[in-house]
Amino acid sequence: MNGERTYRLLLRAYPESFREAYEREMLLAFRAHARASGRLGARGWMELLWDVARSAPGLRADAWRARWDAHLHLRGTTMKAFAISTVVIGALELLGGFAEGWAGGIGRHDGVSLAAGALAIVAGAALIVAGVALLRHAWHAGVRAAVPAAICLGAFVIAALATPRMSIASTLLGIVFPLAVLLVLTTGRARGTPVGA
Repeated sequence: MNGERTYRLLLRAYPESFREAYEREMLLAFRAHARASGRLGARGWMELLWDVARSAPGLRADAWRARWDAHLHLRGTTMKAFAISTVVIGALELLGGFAEGWAGGIGRHDGVSLAAGALAIVAGAALIVAGVALLRHAWHAGVRAAVPAAICLGAFVIAALATPRMSIASTLLGIVFPLAVLLVLTTGRARGTPVGA
């Protein structure tokens, strides 16, 4: 009986969905093997440990990927429209960064405006990457969208603090839109519902 209790603990290494499907059969096989051999020796336990160590991590990773895919699977036109608008706003921010850098930095030889323009270019490119990642149907789309959105947010906060000369619309879009992307991603994951469903 202690052997079965230990085996049940070993089975906890597998994801819950796998245990729901196969735990009963695995316990029956364990009992049959233990009865047939009389007692499970050190070699038998080593084989069991090796089997669990070899198979459980892959099954856990598959379950984790499936969970992410369910949370971030792009269904419905709402999320696609949000992703496309993220790309468009990123492109506008990129162009605004070029204009800021050219007019202020190169035209007037102002290093602060040039730095702000460069940050806006980085932020706009990051927002484009975030939007493209949201359009993809991969399990890691949420991570690939959240990281550039956070980079965009950080770049615009630094640019807004470094130079108050950037346009208000550009600064607001550069700060509010990445926050919206991060909010959509985190609330979808926290609720356990697919983002955009």
